[in-house]
Amino acid sequence: MKKGKVIRVENDIVTIGMNNGSIKEVRRCDLGFDPVLGDLVEIFENEDQIIVTKAKKEPENHNDAGININMTNSINNASDVAAGNGKKVVNKVAYCLLALFLGGFGAHKFYSGKTGMGILYIVFCWTAIPSFVAWVELIIAVFTKKADANGNIVI
Repeated sequence: MKKGKVIRVENDIVTIGMNNGSIKEVRRCDLGFDPVLGDLVEIFENEDQIIVTKAKKEPENHNDAGININMTNSINNASDVAAGNGKKVVNKVAYCLLALFLGGFGAHKFYSGKTGMGILYIVFCWTAIPSFVAWVELIIAVFTKKADANGNIVI
């Protein structure tokens, strides 16, 4: 097995820079994926055929391999507003727990940045309707919202 990096993609020819400094050109059909410049690849070849697969990227610092930290000091960033449509990115576990235990008071709505809806839940909490709606929203969040790598969902 040899390792390399995609350095050029033209029509049906993909140029790969090998770790030893050489260059190898392969047909696009020999790749098991759609190549993009900078992709790390593994090359398997014998006399008859060549197969190129996308290599899995290893973490740069092995000491921090399992830690994901996202920091920003922008007030209106992508983690606050998703795609500009007013939806918010929230932690799925926190949202579901708030909907389960304090949903009748709209805690999950306040958490997701929907303050108006949260106030509406508080105003009508004596009717138990907000509790029922919170249960429905909990079921929707648990079964239809897929969390990303950081455990976040878009609400």
